[in-house]
Amino acid sequence: MRINDSKIKEITPYIIDCMCLRLKEKEALSYLKDRGFNIGQATLYRLKKEVKESAYSRLNSIGSQEFLTQHIERIDTLKTIHNELWANYHLEKVPTKKANILMQIAEVQQYLSSYYDSTQYVMQQAARHKQQESKKEVNNNNQ
Repeated sequence: MRINDSKIKEITPYIIDCMCLRLKEKEALSYLKDRGFNIGQATLYRLKKEVKESAYSRLNSIGSQEFLTQHIERIDTLKTIHNELWANYHLEKVPTKKANILMQIAEVQQYLSSYYDSTQYVMQQAARHKQQESKKEVNNNNQ
């Protein structure tokens, strides 16, 4: 059974799951079938091969897009935690619990500081990748 490109994009994350979970052939086919992908053995092996062969492009995608998004999400999450801890601190009446919350705030601030310190590196990497992509587009247009 040959599946089209849009189905390949849909099934690829599940193929990766099967590989990460080290599912045997029957388990993988069942796992995929449970998720709406009724494929045969040959298709499973072909898709697994394609995933392995696309490792570099997947890594490049992670480095160029997902890494930046994840970095920002973690900063936002830590800021939310920080704000919630301060809200809990102001609501708390027991001094020892207030002290514990202050310690948690200090810990979150250390994590936030680390993320802010690494933001310059992340921005440089994103700019470098964008520049490389622009060069590729110019080269492709000139050919």
